[in-house]
Amino acid sequence: MIIEYPGNTQYMRYEYHRVREGPNYFVTYYKHSSHLIYDPKDAWRTLGVAKFTDGGKNLKEWCLEMDSTYNVKKVEPRKDTSFASEVEEEENTKMVV
Repeated sequence: MIIEYPGNTQYMRYEYHRVREGPNYFVTYYKHSSHLIYDPKDAWRTLGVAKFTDGGKNLKEWCLEMDSTYNVKKVEPRKDTSFASEVEEEENTKMVV
């Protein structure tokens, strides 16, 4: 699913792509250059010095909103609670031969 930035013009275009598998990403087109970017702040930084204008600030808000709304945070792996993991953590273990 593609969500377009409402302030797109002929020479500046930003899209947020939501995908089923893999991370969501931004596609940017500015100054005859196109980029695929995963970080919302990097998408905003493609404006260069224009990022300090009102339109640049609106774009930053939109990028951060898209990322916070649709980006799924990675699940942390569960801690191993088996007996073997407890033995590895102990420092004073002796091997019986």
